[in-house]
Amino acid sequence: MNDNSTSQPPSSPQPNEDYEIQLPVYRRPGEPEHYRLSAARLAGRPYLERPLPAAQPIHFWFRTRCLSATAAQLSDLHPHVLGLQLRPSAVANLIASAVGLLPPRVQGWIRALFPEWFLPDCVVMKMRKSGECEEILDEHFDAELKAYRLMRPIQGLIIPQFFGSVRYKGQRAMILEHVQGILMSSPEGATLRLSELAALLLPCYRALHPFRVQYDDINLSNFVLVDGRMRVLDLESAVFDSSDRDMALFTKLSIQELAQRYMSMQAYYRHEGSLEAAE
Repeated sequence: MNDNSTSQPPSSPQPNEDYEIQLPVYRRPGEPEHYRLSAARLAGRPYLERPLPAAQPIHFWFRTRCLSATAAQLSDLHPHVLGLQLRPSAVANLIASAVGLLPPRVQGWIRALFPEWFLPDCVVMKMRKSGECEEILDEHFDAELKAYRLMRPIQGLIIPQFFGSVRYKGQRAMILEHVQGILMSSPEGATLRLSELAALLLPCYRALHPFRVQYDDINLSNFVLVDGRMRVLDLESAVFDSSDRDMALFTKLSIQELAQRYMSMQAYYRHEGSLEAAE
């Protein structure tokens, strides 16, 4: 079956009392309820972060197409994730123009069958992590592939679009949509009230539940706010075949933990100088 085909999702579990999120109420003396970016941050002074390696040209085969791109590491925490700026391709442009003359239904079929020729200018290459325990790393990579294929209907909406699998420098990798928005672990993402954060996270978690999937990586760096909707990036810790009750309870506990971490992160960014009290 093609990686990019769509199907109708199963019915969603009904909400119940387990979705009542109890947000943290304690704050340290002098800690505000609401933050905004500081004048220093607005002036462009970055918060402390490690410099990333310089971008490099790369070439690799993706199915029937040899891709050339400029690759840049997106985060010092995830060296196996590269942002790719694809170089223009006259052949790809010609194919896109020719396919554009066909009926819409035929266009969709061809695009799904040959995604390599219809990629956006910016994509992400996520390689399998390197480490000592190869078997576990393979399991994580396989779990993420399974999650993308299982949740095709919400690709591009809640989870990134999955274009396909490749091999790069002998490693397994996947080509994904480059989701660009406000990262929740950044100072720009730290200006929400806890109630606003929870209201954005809850539908994000619940969107996975019709597929019997619960998200088991409680990390703010995995959530991006795009046009008022929260999206989730990393699916290698997805848990499958969960019960309604387990998913509801896990969602509640996960959002409560994320809210606690969010509050601590806000205090850190205020101390570091990127945030200030908004009221």
